[in-house]
Amino acid sequence: MIYRILGDLVIGPPDAPLPLPSGHRLSVLAIMLINANRQVSTTDLLRAAWGSTEVNETQLHKSISALRVLLAGIGRRDDLRTHPRYGYELRVAENDLDKLVFERRVHDAERAAAAGRIDDEIELLRAALRIWRGPRPLSGVPDEPFRREAADLQHRRKRAAVRLFDLELGRGHYERILGELQTLIGYHPTDRRLCEQGMLALYRRGHATQALAVYERYRDALVEETGGEPDAGLRNLMYAVASADDPTVDRFEHTTTRQASPPAPPVVVPRQLPPDLTDLVGRADQLTEARRLLTREPGIAPPVVVVTGPGGIGKTSLGVRIAHQVRVRYPDGQLYVELRGTTADPAESSEVLAHLVRAFGVARVPESLDERAGLYRSLLADRRVLVVLDDARDEEQVRDLMPGNPACAVLVTARQRLPDIDGAHHLPTLLPLDERAATDLFRRVVGRSGVDSGAEPQATRRVVELCAGLPLALCIAGALRGRDYDRSMAELAARLDSQPLDTFVYGGRSVERSIGAGFDRLDPDAQRLFLALGLLELPDIGLWTAAAVLAGTGAEPAETLLRLARCHMVQTAGPVQPASGMRYRLHDLTREYARRRSERELPEPDRRSVRERVYAALLTLARRAHRSIYGGDFEVVHSAAPDWPAPQAILARIDDEPLAWYETERLNLRAAVRHTAALGLAGICWDLAVSAHEFYSIRGYLDDWYATHMTALEACRLAGDDRGQAAVTAILGQPALVASRRAGLPGTDELAAAARQFGRLADRHGQAIALRALANCLRRRGQFERARATFSQARQLYEASGDDVGAWQALRYVGQTHIDLGQRDEALRILYEAQGHPRVAGQPRLLAQNAYWIGWTHLARGDLAEAAHLFQYVLDTVGGVDATGRAYATHGLGEVARRAGDRVAAEAQLTTAAELAGQASDALLAGRVQLSLARLHRTGGRFDRVAAALARAADLFDAQNATYLRAGALSALGDAYVELGRLAEARAAWTAALDLYEEMGLPEAEQVRARLGRYG
Repeated sequence: MIYRILGDLVIGPPDAPLPLPSGHRLSVLAIMLINANRQVSTTDLLRAAWGSTEVNETQLHKSISALRVLLAGIGRRDDLRTHPRYGYELRVAENDLDKLVFERRVHDAERAAAAGRIDDEIELLRAALRIWRGPRPLSGVPDEPFRREAADLQHRRKRAAVRLFDLELGRGHYERILGELQTLIGYHPTDRRLCEQGMLALYRRGHATQALAVYERYRDALVEETGGEPDAGLRNLMYAVASADDPTVDRFEHTTTRQASPPAPPVVVPRQLPPDLTDLVGRADQLTEARRLLTREPGIAPPVVVVTGPGGIGKTSLGVRIAHQVRVRYPDGQLYVELRGTTADPAESSEVLAHLVRAFGVARVPESLDERAGLYRSLLADRRVLVVLDDARDEEQVRDLMPGNPACAVLVTARQRLPDIDGAHHLPTLLPLDERAATDLFRRVVGRSGVDSGAEPQATRRVVELCAGLPLALCIAGALRGRDYDRSMAELAARLDSQPLDTFVYGGRSVERSIGAGFDRLDPDAQRLFLALGLLELPDIGLWTAAAVLAGTGAEPAETLLRLARCHMVQTAGPVQPASGMRYRLHDLTREYARRRSERELPEPDRRSVRERVYAALLTLARRAHRSIYGGDFEVVHSAAPDWPAPQAILARIDDEPLAWYETERLNLRAAVRHTAALGLAGICWDLAVSAHEFYSIRGYLDDWYATHMTALEACRLAGDDRGQAAVTAILGQPALVASRRAGLPGTDELAAAARQFGRLADRHGQAIALRALANCLRRRGQFERARATFSQARQLYEASGDDVGAWQALRYVGQTHIDLGQRDEALRILYEAQGHPRVAGQPRLLAQNAYWIGWTHLARGDLAEAAHLFQYVLDTVGGVDATGRAYATHGLGEVARRAGDRVAAEAQLTTAAELAGQASDALLAGRVQLSLARLHRTGGRFDRVAAALARAADLFDAQNATYLRAGALSALGDAYVELGRLAEARAAWTAALDLYEEMGLPEAEQVRARLGRYG
C-alpha cells in the first residue's frame, strides 16, 4: 500500500517513507486522504485546513502544488487532480490506501455473513482489523479538520471487532481474541459491549480475577466520564463471574449490549420445546449463525430463521438444539408445533393457531382464522416468545403464524426454502455429514447400548459409508446394532449393503419413508424426472440430462429440475459451470430409492429407453465438443448411433468452451462408458470413449483415457462389434497413451489388424487413424523405412476422407521419421511444409509440436541458434498451460546448452526436463532426457552417472515397448561399464542389446556382437 492512514500517516514504501509536510499542507493532505476518491470543494478545504473561508485561495493552491511535488517522489504526482471551478480529488486505487482495503474487507465480510459463510466472515473481519496500526486514523495529525470522518472510521473498526468477537465467542475460541479484545478495551474504556465480551472471554479461559479487573476498569472509566454506574445486567455478570456461577454466565453469551425492558409476568408461560438431543454433530456453523440472529437486538420485525435440507438430514434435531441454546432470550415462552408439511395431511394454519393460543391459557378460542391470528398476535405483543415451526410445507402454511412483535422470534424447519416470508434468513442448507462427523454420530448411538464400535473398525467404517452421511440413516443403523447386540457389525454392514432401504428401518423411523414423503409431493413431471435419474449412473446431473429425460413430454427441463432441487430431492453440486450451468447430484440413498421405485413402476422397455436416450444424448454432446476443438470430426470415427436433437442453447455453450464442457462432464463420461458397457450398448459405449480421447490427451487424463477405452474394447469384443474394436484399438495405440506405461496396450500386430478391419469396411478415415498408430509403433521398434511408408499411406487416406488435421499430423510424423533416418534436409522440407499448412493456422498447440521437431532437425545440423529460438518458441507458446509441452521445450534447450559446451546450464535444464517428464507421465520423453544426461556426464568423464542415466533410460524405454531406443541405451550402457571396469555388467548389457537388435533384424547387431567378441 502506498498510503496508510489507519494509525500514523505514512506515504510511500514501508522501508523508505516520504518525509511528511507540516502545517496547513499536512492538514490538506490528511483531508484528501481520508476523503480519497471523493471531490473536496475549495471551500471545504479552506474551512477544514485554515479554519476560515476568508483565506486567499492562493494559499490552498500552493499547498496542492507542494503536495504534488511530494507525491512525484513516488511517481504519484497525478493522483492529486484538479476539478476546475470546484476543488480537488485524490485518486487512489483501492489496494493503495489502507482505509479502502479495510472498508472492502468489512463489506466482503458482511456479504459472507448474508450468505451464511461464517468461516469466510471471520477471516475477512480478522484481515480487516489487522490493517490498523494504532488507536485512531492519522495519528500525529491534528484531527480537528477530519474529526467526524476519523470517528466514523473508529466506529466501523469497533463494530467489525465486536462482530468478530461475537462470532469467536459463539464458537468458544476465547484464546484467539483475548489480545485484540484487551487492546480494543484500552481504546474504548467505556464501551459496555467490549467490557462484557472481555469478561466472558477471560472467565471462559479460567481468568476470573482478570475478568473482574476488566469490569472494575470499565466502572472507573464510566464514573470518570459520565458520573454513572454500570447497568444492572453488567453488574449481574460481574456477580456471576465472582461466584463462578456458570448458568448465569451462560445467559450473557452472545447477547446484545442493551436489555429489553422486562415484560409483565405472563399468566401462563408455555415451555413446549422437546428435550435437547445429545447426538447432534457437525452443525457448528449453522448453530453459531442461528444464535447470532436470534439473540441480536430487536429490529422492526421479528427475526425468522429457516433451516432447510432433505429428509433425514437432521433439520428437527438442529432446530431443537438452536431453540434450547437461545431460550433464555425468550423468557415468556417457547412454542413448538409440528406442521406435518411432508405428510399427506399437513396441519392447517387455523388448527395451529388454536393450539398456540391455548398454550397461553386461553380457554375460548375464536372460530375464524382472522380472529385466531389477531388473538395470537395480541398475546405475543408484550412478550418475548420463541416460536418453533417444525416441518413446514410452504410459505402459506406459516405466514399467519408470524408474530407482530419484533421482540419475538420464529425458527422454521422445512424441506424447501421459504423466500416469500418477509425477512426470513435461511441458514446454509444442511448437507450430509462428513466421514468424521458421521462416525462420531454412529458411535454415540451405538455406545448407548454398550456396543464397542471400535471392536470391528473395518465393518464400522463400511456401515458409516453406507449411511452416506445421512443422520437419520446413521441413527437407525446405530439403533439396529444396539438392538441386535449379539450380531456382529459385519452382519449389519452386509444387510445394509445388500438391501439398504429395507434395512434402514427402526420403530417408526424409515429412510425410505422419509425420502418417499418428498417424492409424493412432486408433480408428475418432476416424479418422471426423479425416477429416470435413479436409472442412470451419472455422478451429477445437468440441464441436458433433464432435457433428454423429458424429451417429447412438453415439460420444461430447467424448471422441472429446479422443482426437484427446491424440495431437496436433488442437491446442488458446486457453483454454476460456464459450459453447462447449474449441476445437481442425488444422495446415495435417494438414488437407491429412485432406482427401486422406478423398477417397481416402469416396465423394462421404458427403463431401457430412458437409459439409451440419456446416454445417446451425452454422446451427441461429446461428439459436438470434440468437433468444436478443431472445427470438425478429425482424428475420430463414430458409431452408427444417431445424434440427439439437443437444444441449441446447450450446443452453443459447448461450442464456446468445449474443453470446459468436457471438464464438467468428465466423471459422467467415465461412468456412462462403464454403464453402457454393462447394458450392452456397445455402439454408444465405444463412441463415448473415442469422442473424449482428444480431451484426455490435451488435459493429461491418462487414467480416464485408459479406463474408458479398455472398458469399451471389452464391450465391443462381447458384442462382436468389429468396427468399434478397431476404432478403440487405434486410439489405444496413440503415442501419448503408450507413453504412460499402461499394460495391455496394442502392439504392431493388433494395430495392423485394426487397419485391415477398417480396410475391409471401406472406412478410409478409420484406416488412416489405425495406420498412423501402427507407424508410430514401428518407429518405436526402429523400423523407420516401414514407418515412413505407413505414415505416407495414412496421410493419403486422411486427405481422401477430408481429415485435414489428421493429414497434417501424418505429414509431421513423416518429417520426424526422416530425422530418425538421418535425412535432415528432407526432414526440414517436410516439417516446414507442415508448419505452413493452412489447417494449423491459429492452432498454437499444433504449431508448437511441429516447431519442436524443426528445432531438433536444426540441432542435428549444428545450427544451435535456430534450434534454441524454436525451443524457446515452444516454451513460450505452450509452456504456461501444458506440462508436457514445457518438458519437451526444456529438453530441447538443455540439448542446445550441452552441444554449446555450457555444462552448468545444460545440467540445470535437463534435470528440470526429467522432473517435468515424470510429472507429465511421459516415459518416452523421460528416457530421451536420460540419454541427454548420459552424453553430458560422459563429456565430464563421470561414467558412474553415465551408467545410472543409461540404465534408467533403458528401463523407461522398456516400459514403452520402445525396443529400438532401449537397445541403443543398453549398448551405450555396456560401453559405460567398460569405462568403469565392470566387464561382467558390460557383457550383460551388450547381450541384452544384441537380443533386441536381432529380434528387430537391424544391422546394429553386428557392432554389438563385435564388442562382445572383443571383451568376451
